Amino acid sequence: MSSVSPRGPGAVTAQLREALHAADCQLLVDVLHPNVRWNPPDSGGIGCHTRSHVLSHLARLHALGLWAAVEESFTYPSAVVLGLCIHGAVPPADSQTVAYHVFDVNDGLVTRITGYADRTQALDAAFPGTAAGRDSAASWW
Repeated sequence: MSSVSPRGPGAVTAQLREALHAADCQLLVDVLHPNVRWNPPDSGGIGCHTRSHVLSHLARLHALGLWAAVEESFTYPSAVVLGLCIHGAVPPADSQTVAYHVFDVNDGLVTRITGYADRTQALDAAFPGTAAGRDSAASWW
């Protein structure tokens, strides 16, 4: 990992988007904490527990022909939420379904990645009260 000054969440968002757009796992090296944890949606507790484990898992998915397209992103003070569609010819590819991942950011590094099938849950996990506040405002109108 290069020695760069801590990045803000906006820079982390940009780097995550670039890595996913390029389908290049190595672009994630500088943004993932060495002890990052990744819990995919509905994983049953099975996930990744280090940067090298996350990168190896992503490399295996890319080798199967799977890639993720960022459909939407949200940047908060200590988290980034990406809505991803998985493309490819094998499961879990489903270009019609958006899966949401919350990337917790601490000192410019992603320390935890948690997958959600539901957008509202992901937004609330990233910044508690955000989704509930939006729903309340929408129902008021």
